[in-house]
Amino acid sequence: MSALVLALFVAATAPAQPAPEPPAHAAGALAEPTAEADGPIAVTTRLVPDPSNVGDILELELVAAFPRGHSVNLPVGVSFAPLHLVDVTEGEPEVTGDGLRKTFRIRLQHFETGPAEVPAFAITWVDPSGAVHTSPVPATAFTVDALLANEADPERKPEDPPISIEYPNTLAETVIWSVLATIAGLLVLALVLRRVLRRRRPAPEVPAIPPHVLALEALGELERSELLDQGRVQDYYLQLTEIAKAYLERRFGIAALDRTTDEIRRDLLREGAAIEPLTPAIVVEFLHRCDLVKFARMQPERAESQEALEFVRDAVERTRPRAEAPPANDAPAQEAAS
Repeated sequence: MSALVLALFVAATAPAQPAPEPPAHAAGALAEPTAEADGPIAVTTRLVPDPSNVGDILELELVAAFPRGHSVNLPVGVSFAPLHLVDVTEGEPEVTGDGLRKTFRIRLQHFETGPAEVPAFAITWVDPSGAVHTSPVPATAFTVDALLANEADPERKPEDPPISIEYPNTLAETVIWSVLATIAGLLVLALVLRRVLRRRRPAPEVPAIPPHVLALEALGELERSELLDQGRVQDYYLQLTEIAKAYLERRFGIAALDRTTDEIRRDLLREGAAIEPLTPAIVVEFLHRCDLVKFARMQPERAESQEALEFVRDAVERTRPRAEAPPANDAPAQEAAS
């Protein structure tokens, strides 16, 4: 009995042994990847108006600050449910000291009253190596007021009493005479225009210059220029992208001039089959690389700049209209005539 008590006493006073740690590979298998807390992209948001009424247009201004050599974009198809997305306006990058700044204006609508928020979403950015990353944009809270929120028990106002008309009502007569006078004036105008158009001779039609001819001539002038010899790389890439955008617009009807790369990308994704054998991904990648030179001051090698011009020339040659061969049944007739 005393031996049992002594054994229990020793077991109670002995220091507890630490539990064995799991193997390193098991711990690594349970860990989940986490996003970086800090990054080179700084995002600020501002929502107006706040508070607002039901159905008001809300404008979320998003300003992204980022280093040179990077590019920032709003993903296509980002959802702001339960809010209704009206449209998105994307500005050009602006130089701010040692970095760049880009502004997005997102217009939304909300049709419920009370506290609400613009849900959190993410923007994408590309580093100088071409790797794509995302940065979170936190949710933005706001309040929606009812139009009759200042009345405890709103009621419809009673109708106004009828007003007696003590003067003759000539509205119908005035409308009839106005319509007749308008018809008579239109007939006279039609007769005058008919006589004037008869006197005019049709101007001779000037054949339009095909888009591929304009593009190839412009590329030849740019190749013969001394912009690269003078170190004016940004001007060289600016003219090169304008030639490429003008060809896209004239050849395929895709609005490209005076538009950002992201705006052109959305149209290319919808009309991708129209530019075959080119693909939207190849065209957007070319425009992104040109943007890095124009706005991020990247300095490519001379050989790379010449390859960019050859890329545009090759794209024009591959997509230019081809002359159709004469029908097969015309061959015998031509041989007989010869």
